[in-house]
Amino acid sequence: MITLALAGKPNCGKSTFFKAATMANVEIANYPFTTINPNFGVGYVRAKCPCHDLHLTCTHCVDGNRFVAVNLIDVAGLVPDAHKGKGLGNQFLDNLRQADAILHVIDASGGTDSEGNPVGVGNHDPEEDIKFLIYEMTMWVHGILDKHWSRITRQSQGKGSVIETSIAEVFVGLG
Repeated sequence: MITLALAGKPNCGKSTFFKAATMANVEIANYPFTTINPNFGVGYVRAKCPCHDLHLTCTHCVDGNRFVAVNLIDVAGLVPDAHKGKGLGNQFLDNLRQADAILHVIDASGGTDSEGNPVGVGNHDPEEDIKFLIYEMTMWVHGILDKHWSRITRQSQGKGSVIETSIAEVFVGLG
């Protein structure tokens, strides 16, 4: 079963989405870091059933649609400089490793600042939240590469070695 992690800054609606999608009883509040430890649950996605295209009879769908189970992980909010350990930093990023894909939840109303504090609707640019999450994840990957760089370069200098293989070995255990 595919696993999706809900990522975003604190107080942007990750737990609200998680609760609605899984019907799990999780705490929801209007302040940053309501979620400290990740929440795990199962949600369902409506998908077109292949039986219709294959002209088969299926008991698992209704009107050509079926509900497919998806694991969801609701992780703590990410703040700027998390890759340096700010907020829950590396713990948050480490929780994302468990996912096959990441769903970025954004406060499109612009009602919370970059650290999840309420600032009033329209007082924060949601595009900044998109940019900072991409930056933080990029810097997290950079940090992993940097930590292992001497080993990667040493291994890739051997006869018949390929640097891509050495890099892949570092990241193979992440997800």
